[in-house]
Amino acid sequence: MKLVITNAASRWFQKHLQLNTGDGVKFFGTTIQPHHVQHTPNQGFAAESDLAAAVLTVTKDGINYHINLDDEWFFSGLVTTVDTAAGAEQPQFTFQKEHPTPTTPATDSTAPAIDATTGASRRFESYWE
Repeated sequence: MKLVITNAASRWFQKHLQLNTGDGVKFFGTTIQPHHVQHTPNQGFAAESDLAAAVLTVTKDGINYHINLDDEWFFSGLVTTVDTAAGAEQPQFTFQKEHPTPTTPATDSTAPAIDATTGASRRFESYWE
Protein backbone atom coordinates (compact mmCIF):
# COMPACT_ATOMS: atom_id res chain seq x y z
CA MET A 1 0.00 0.00 0.00
CA LYS A 2 1.45 3.31 -1.09
CA LEU A 3 0.11 6.84 -1.31
CA VAL A 4 1.34 9.49 -3.77
CA ILE A 5 0.22 13.12 -3.47
CA THR A 6 1.11 15.31 -6.45
CA ASN A 7 2.15 18.94 -6.07
CA ALA A 8 -1.10 20.06 -7.73
CA ALA A 9 -3.19 17.98 -5.31
CA SER A 10 -1.28 19.31 -2.32
CA ARG A 11 -1.95 22.89 -3.42
CA TRP A 12 -5.63 22.05 -4.00
CA PHE A 13 -6.07 20.60 -0.50
CA GLN A 14 -4.29 23.53 1.14
CA LYS A 15 -6.46 26.05 -0.69
CA HIS A 16 -9.85 24.35 -0.50
CA LEU A 17 -9.55 22.92 3.01
CA GLN A 18 -7.65 25.97 4.31
CA LEU A 19 -4.86 23.83 5.72
CA ASN A 20 -1.82 25.02 7.61
CA THR A 21 1.44 23.28 8.42
CA GLY A 22 0.75 20.36 10.74
CA ASP A 23 -2.84 19.87 9.58
CA GLY A 24 -3.94 16.62 8.01
CA VAL A 25 -6.19 15.04 5.42
CA LYS A 26 -7.50 11.49 5.70
CA PHE A 27 -8.52 9.43 2.69
CA PHE A 28 -11.20 6.78 2.64
CA GLY A 29 -12.79 4.63 0.00
CA THR A 30 -16.37 4.87 -1.10
CA THR A 31 -18.62 1.90 -1.59
CA ILE A 32 -21.93 1.70 -3.40
CA GLN A 33 -23.53 -1.05 -1.33
CA PRO A 34 -22.12 -3.28 1.34
CA HIS A 35 -19.29 -5.34 -0.13
CA HIS A 36 -19.35 -3.51 -3.48
CA VAL A 37 -16.00 -1.75 -3.82
CA GLN A 38 -15.32 0.73 -6.59
CA HIS A 39 -11.86 2.18 -7.11
CA THR A 40 -13.00 5.20 -9.10
CA PRO A 41 -11.46 8.66 -9.55
CA ASN A 42 -13.80 10.11 -6.90
CA GLN A 43 -13.01 8.89 -3.40
CA GLY A 44 -13.53 10.34 0.05
CA PHE A 45 -11.34 12.74 1.95
CA ALA A 46 -11.73 14.96 5.00
CA ALA A 47 -9.63 17.36 7.01
CA GLU A 48 -8.33 15.42 10.01
CA SER A 49 -5.15 16.10 11.94
CA ASP A 50 -5.39 13.21 14.42
CA LEU A 51 -2.90 10.55 13.30
CA ALA A 52 -3.55 8.09 16.15
CA ALA A 53 -5.33 5.61 13.85
CA ALA A 54 -3.14 6.23 10.77
CA VAL A 55 -1.50 3.18 9.20
CA LEU A 56 0.08 5.16 6.37
CA THR A 57 1.10 8.81 6.43
CA VAL A 58 2.70 10.90 3.69
CA THR A 59 3.81 14.41 4.62
CA LYS A 60 3.94 16.91 1.79
CA ASP A 61 4.28 20.68 2.14
CA GLY A 62 3.84 20.27 5.91
CA ILE A 63 0.44 18.55 5.55
CA ASN A 64 -0.05 14.96 6.80
CA TYR A 65 -2.03 12.94 4.25
CA HIS A 66 -3.05 9.61 5.73
CA ILE A 67 -5.10 6.44 5.62
CA ASN A 68 -6.58 5.16 8.87
CA LEU A 69 -6.75 1.56 10.06
CA ASP A 70 -10.50 1.38 9.37
CA ASP A 71 -9.89 2.18 5.68
CA GLU A 72 -6.71 0.17 5.15
CA TRP A 73 -8.63 -2.67 3.47
CA PHE A 74 -9.75 -0.35 0.64
CA PHE A 75 -6.23 0.81 -0.28
CA SER A 76 -4.40 -2.43 0.49
CA GLY A 77 -2.20 -3.80 -2.30
CA LEU A 78 -2.55 -0.61 -4.32
CA VAL A 79 -0.54 2.46 -5.21
CA THR A 80 -3.00 5.34 -4.84
CA THR A 81 -2.12 8.58 -6.62
CA VAL A 82 -4.04 11.74 -5.78
CA ASP A 83 -3.83 14.45 -8.42
CA THR A 84 -5.88 17.35 -9.74
CA ALA A 85 -5.97 19.69 -12.69
CA ALA A 86 -6.27 23.47 -12.50
CA GLY A 87 -9.87 24.46 -11.80
CA ALA A 88 -10.91 20.93 -10.85
CA GLU A 89 -13.79 20.61 -8.43
CA GLN A 90 -12.05 17.90 -6.46
CA PRO A 91 -8.91 15.77 -6.59
CA GLN A 92 -8.86 12.64 -8.74
CA PHE A 93 -7.68 9.27 -7.47
CA THR A 94 -5.96 6.66 -9.62
CA PHE A 95 -5.18 3.15 -8.46
CA GLN A 96 -2.56 0.70 -9.65
CA LYS A 97 -1.82 -2.71 -8.29
CA GLU A 98 1.28 -2.63 -6.14
CA HIS A 99 4.12 -4.80 -7.37
CA PRO A 100 5.78 -6.32 -4.33
CA THR A 101 9.49 -5.74 -4.06
CA PRO A 102 11.73 -8.49 -2.78
CA THR A 103 12.54 -8.08 0.88
CA THR A 104 16.12 -7.69 1.87
CA PRO A 105 17.51 -9.28 5.00
CA ALA A 106 17.79 -6.87 7.88
CA THR A 107 21.28 -6.01 9.05
CA ASP A 108 20.03 -6.19 12.63
CA SER A 109 18.94 -9.76 13.41
CA THR A 110 16.25 -8.46 15.78
CA ALA A 111 14.60 -6.31 13.08
CA PRO A 112 11.96 -7.88 10.85
CA ALA A 113 12.97 -8.51 7.23
CA ILE A 114 9.85 -6.92 5.79
CA ASP A 115 9.08 -3.57 4.23
CA ALA A 116 6.49 -1.92 6.49
CA THR A 117 4.93 -0.05 3.57
CA THR A 118 3.82 -3.30 1.93
CA GLY A 119 3.59 -5.71 4.85
CA ALA A 120 0.17 -4.48 5.90
CA SER A 121 -1.04 -4.66 2.32
CA ARG A 122 -0.44 -8.38 2.12
CA ARG A 123 -3.18 -9.08 4.67
CA PHE A 124 -5.86 -7.92 2.22
CA GLU A 125 -4.47 -8.87 -1.19
CA SER A 126 -7.08 -11.59 -1.67
CA TYR A 127 -9.79 -8.89 -1.87
CA TRP A 128 -8.39 -7.61 -5.17
CA GLU A 129 -7.38 -10.83 -6.90
